[in-house]
Formats: sequence, structure tokens, C-alpha cells
Amino acid sequence: MTEGDYAELCAACDRLLRSPATSLERVAVPLLHVINEHPAGLRQYEPVLQQAQPESLPLALRRQSRALARVARALMSGARSLPAPATATVLIVSHLTSPAQLASPDDFYFGALQRLLQERGVRSFLVLVDHLRDEAARRTCQAQLREGTRRLLPRLVPAVIEAQLWRRCREAARRLRREALACSSAPELALAVLAGQHVLLGTTAANLRLHAAIRDLCRRLRPDIIITTHEGDACERMIWHAARASERPPLCVGYQHTRLTQRAHAIRRTIGPSPQGCDPDVILTLGETSHARLAQSPQLQPVQLITYGSHRRATTAPIFSRGYRPRGCLVLPDADETECVILFAFAADCARRDPDLEFVFRPHPATDFKSLQDRYATLRSLPTNVTIGSASALEEECRRSRYCLYRGSSAALHAVLLGLKPFYVARAGELSFDPLFELREWRETVHSPQQFQEGVRRAEQTPDPSAAWRAWQHCDRAVATLRPAALDELLRRLPRR
Repeated sequence: MTEGDYAELCAACDRLLRSPATSLERVAVPLLHVINEHPAGLRQYEPVLQQAQPESLPLALRRQSRALARVARALMSGARSLPAPATATVLIVSHLTSPAQLASPDDFYFGALQRLLQERGVRSFLVLVDHLRDEAARRTCQAQLREGTRRLLPRLVPAVIEAQLWRRCREAARRLRREALACSSAPELALAVLAGQHVLLGTTAANLRLHAAIRDLCRRLRPDIIITTHEGDACERMIWHAARASERPPLCVGYQHTRLTQRAHAIRRTIGPSPQGCDPDVILTLGETSHARLAQSPQLQPVQLITYGSHRRATTAPIFSRGYRPRGCLVLPDADETECVILFAFAADCARRDPDLEFVFRPHPATDFKSLQDRYATLRSLPTNVTIGSASALEEECRRSRYCLYRGSSAALHAVLLGLKPFYVARAGELSFDPLFELREWRETVHSPQQFQEGVRRAEQTPDPSAAWRAWQHCDRAVATLRPAALDELLRRLPRR
């Protein structure tokens, strides 16, 4: 995909979202929210670039049969409302991707936010959107969360609601097909056709079920504030729209908790005016840099920006002298499975070329490395200078390394803050999605293991502590130390009720 293709795709998706014929079901389609230039997200748009023809009748029938199966499952499940306290001032909507996240009393995405609110005399309730793939793990997590102020959101809704969702999705699909026939260009026709297919997918239905669950919860809790993560995704829009359907619409807050890439799109624009209520009132930013970038977006002018920072930010000072560190390289993939395999395979080739350099593969917390090895032969036979790290020990593993290999992971920002020299692994034919794209020195881009080896050799022959320090300052602006005072600023926005 070229720069021009990407810009046209973003504009076409926004036109479909803002069409007079749009609906909540259309907003629930993840495809129409172009998050950024990450290859994992752009793969789904390949039919648009290829100008694919409308789906065949058998495929359409299979999609409808799967939707009917979901209605049947809902009918048999006897879905119930989520147990919740009588009231809560702040409702936090987070995500559960792995049971390991529950090992800490703090939330994976929001850290000690509940504790910070409690210190201010504010009662909160945290619910987790269920992204688990294993039913046994789901039951275990539900048991762990039975006590306290965290709960796992139900994946199913009552059968009558499921049936309504299906009917509304079918109508939204028909509207998109009608719009496709009126499109003047082949790419826009292909996008409208693809969106019409996606409105009947399980991911869209899951977002609409989330909407129903949050709407029910907000009507019972009557929160003054609802906070969720914010990248521009469809599910965030569902959460805010559902919250505003209650009698007392709360203040809708998004936490920009991860890196903002060069071409990040969905977080920089609003959906409104129809359907109303899909946009945040406040965005809590990760640092000064993203705060400034978002402030430059004309569409976000009505949105208040508050720098909040990150609970993952290292609390200890960095060490730039290589004399204090072992000769090691930390490998930092993001959560996408394909990206994990690409980066780990690249790093394994680098390890074979330099047996004296120790490599630590640190899987993303949402990734099961053992299951990756089971599916990909390239990861089963690793060099002896490769070890598998812990998803929860980033700071410790950074202290044992001098370099890091990365592609799209925001962990690279934290690695630079801990003194590592970053190497971005680029591939031919893709848009760069480097989270350190503004860092003009210290960071290196490599296309091959040979280039990485040469970069390490240069770094060891001519170390540059001053460049490392300037890189630290850059990342210090990008990932701020957590600012509890931001919560005081947020709470001051609450009306007296």
C-alpha cells in the first residue's frame, strides 16, 4: 500500500461512516476505522486495493447462518445482567486478553487507577472486555474476579437482543450494498461491498453486544465518568454511545495508552454528528508529544486533552554506559501473531550471525510463545544464544541488554528510556509504522541481519552517550511519568448533582 492508497482509504472509510444512511451498526464495523498504518490492520483492505467483486451467494448464506447460530446460542445460554454495585462514580472499561493479566492487583491497561480514585474518595468499578479464546481460562478468570471491584463482561446477550442485532445488521448490509451501486469509483465500490460483508461478521456483532452490555450497566450504575482505552477503534465508539443512552449521560473519556504512529488516523478524527454520542469528551494522553499531535487535529477541537502519562514508565534512572550492561539484545514484538513470527525469525538469523550477542525474545503479554512454536517451525529450533523472556519483566530485561529489535511495539519507547539503542526492522513494500519515527538519531533502521550486525559493530566501536541522552529526552516527552494530578483535573469537570 502506498501513501496515496492509505490517504484515499482513510477518506473513503470516513465518507461511509458519515453518510446520511449511516447507523450504529455501521459504526460498529471495525473495518471502517483505520487505526494506523500497521500491516496487520491494513491486510483486511486488500480486497479494496484489488477492487474485489461482491461476495457470492453461498458465502452470504454462510454469514447469515453463522448469525442465526449466534441467536441460538444466546437463546440457550440464558444470558444475565452482570453483577455490579449499586452505584459508582467512575466506570472503567478495560480489556482481558490473557489470564496472566489478573496476577497483578492493578489493571494491565490502567494500572493503579482504581486505587488513585479511591485515595480521592471516588468509588469506581472496572469491567473487562472478554478477548479470551479458551473457555476453561474464562471460567477461571470469572472465579478470580468474583470478589472485588473488577468483573468480566458477558460475551452473550439475551436472545431477543441478539435477534434484534442480527436484523439491524442485515438492514445495514442492504444499505451498504445500495450505496455501493451508487459509487462513482471502483475502489469506493469495493470498500462499500467489503463493509457490507463485514457488518455481518462476528466482530461487528461483538461490538454491538458490548454496546448492549455497557448500556445496561450504565443505566444501573449511573456513573459520572466512563473511561476506556482509546486508539480510535469501533468498540470505543460503542462504549461512549451506550453510556450516553442512560438518563444521566456521563463524561466520556478515552485513554491514549499506547504509541501514536506517524499516520494514526481514527484517533485524530470524530464520527459525529450522526449517530451522535460516539466521540469522547476528554482524551488522556500518554505524553506531551501525543498531546501536541492530537491538539493539531481540527476535528478534535471540542475535545479536552489532558496529559496523564503511563503506569508502565520505569521509575529508575537509565544507564547509558555499556560498561554496566551485558552484551545483549532484547526483541520486542507487538501482539499480532504474524508480526511476532517476522521479528523473532529475523532476530534468530541475527543470533546465528553473532553467537556472542545474547538475544532475549520477549513475547507480548497477549501472546503464548509455546503455541507459536507449535504452529511455526521456524521458532522451534532456536540458536543457543536465544532465551525466552517474561512479558512482565521489561525493566529487568532492559537492564541486561544494550540493544533492542522492534517493529510496531510501544515497548521500544520504554526500552530507550532505559538506555537501549533501538533497531527498527523494516520490510520492502510496506509503510513504515515505527513508533520512534520522530527520533532522527540513535535509532537505526535495518532491512537485513547483516545491517543489524554492522549497526551493532558501529555502536560498539563509536559509542555516543550524548545521542542516547537526547533520545531519552525525546521518549521522556512521548511517555510521561504518571500524573495523578490529571485525575483531579478530570474530576473538577464533573457537574454538581
